[in-house]
Amino acid sequence: MRVLVLMGGESTEREVSLRSGRAVAAALRARGHEAAELDVTAFRDLPAQPALRDCELVFPALHGGAGEDGRLQALLELLDVPYALSGPLASALAMDKAATKRLMRGAGIATPAWLQVVWDPAADRPVSVAGRSGARSPDRGGFNAGHVLARAEAELGFPLVIKPNADGSSVGVEMVRDARGFEEAFARAAGAGRDLLLEKYVPGRELTAAIVLGRRLPLLEIVPRKGFYDYGNKYTTGASEYLVPAPIHSPVYEQISADALSLYDLLGCRGMARVDFRLDGDAWSCLELNTIPGFTTTSLVPKAAAAVGIGFEDLVEDLCRDALARTGAGRDEAKAGRGKKGKA
Repeated sequence: MRVLVLMGGESTEREVSLRSGRAVAAALRARGHEAAELDVTAFRDLPAQPALRDCELVFPALHGGAGEDGRLQALLELLDVPYALSGPLASALAMDKAATKRLMRGAGIATPAWLQVVWDPAADRPVSVAGRSGARSPDRGGFNAGHVLARAEAELGFPLVIKPNADGSSVGVEMVRDARGFEEAFARAAGAGRDLLLEKYVPGRELTAAIVLGRRLPLLEIVPRKGFYDYGNKYTTGASEYLVPAPIHSPVYEQISADALSLYDLLGCRGMARVDFRLDGDAWSCLELNTIPGFTTTSLVPKAAAAVGIGFEDLVEDLCRDALARTGAGRDEAKAGRGKKGKA
């Protein structure tokens, strides 16, 4: 296979993406494939890249922004370039955390209560707040953090979590324990002029479920050595402990895993996804789904795959063969690959 690995990008997750992309390319080369790396520094320049015409397949190792929210996927489809992982609609829905939560609520998948705050960068203030009780438009004087705080106290309570509505890797996440710290945390989270999600904090255990090619991999429990599973605990070796399979009794284990697969199917995902949960006693809540989870040495999907004997190189190659199988040009090669290995 001739694979072009796209990495980098323009989002706040650029550095993690570079690490993921290099790891993916190295795995493909180790399997004897041609793997070129392209650091996407400006998406507007991507259609002119000769490497797009020379490859058989694109592997998007881009996290956040245009690389994961459906825009890249739509562009590749317009250019008729085969690519791995989810398509434009699933990518866009999953990146919009509030949209995903609305779908979860409609499908009966438990998710923490939330408020969506839409931000106007030009005015540097929120312009609407939407939640279970509906949306509220601004008063004549406009919204401010005090308006958001009043609604958060009434509908969510404390503690709560503030996070960007369309970012990953725990970038910009703020844990707010009481009303006194709200406005300062809200200002930090909104500093980039982005839409925010306020979510009721769910105590308990941090779990993640990996779905690969429609197959449920073992649940994984994350145990940060200090604090919560923030950016530092995600990408610092030794900062967190990972238990796989997660030590959860039946039938809770099976029900969480089933909810993960249901959400994967509901959004129309392809190839791979990671679904995050919190477990408090025997009650669980689904937080979000990631269509391009990390591929670094500390990433979670490779850990879950390894627990059932799927090595990193196998995982990457299988995802590429699955993508080629959806195109006429790659169907014969994909069939040959599946006959050689019966994994994932």
